[in-house]
Amino acid sequence: MRSSALALVCLVVFASPALAQQCLHGASETPEQASRRRDALSAARLVNTLQATQPGAAERRYLKHEDLGGSTPGLPVQFKLVPGEHIVPGWKLALDLTPRGYWFSIEDTTDPCGFRYISNEQGLIFLAEPLR
Repeated sequence: MRSSALALVCLVVFASPALAQQCLHGASETPEQASRRRDALSAARLVNTLQATQPGAAERRYLKHEDLGGSTPGLPVQFKLVPGEHIVPGWKLALDLTPRGYWFSIEDTTDPCGFRYISNEQGLIFLAEPLR
């Protein structure tokens, strides 16, 4: 009986934060969050466009994160391609090169559910969030 009560208390204490999470994107998304999400999607499209149109793309050589900003004279002011800075406010870009391509994610750092966009050299953009 005592161990059952302890297990129930532990379940309530540790599960409550997970159950109480209010995801920012989904059915209850506010207009402000939808606008932020669209900005991040535009940033994902920009990364794919920059990679696809730079000179090394034909040989499947792609730019590292630190090189993306240098390839974009006239970059729209709302996007920041500098490593360590948010690509758009509240969204973090992680970009990795592979021997024949690249992949990246743009994560909403304010969303407790971990919403992000993911893409690679194929140019398709996917919605993703961790399993709950």
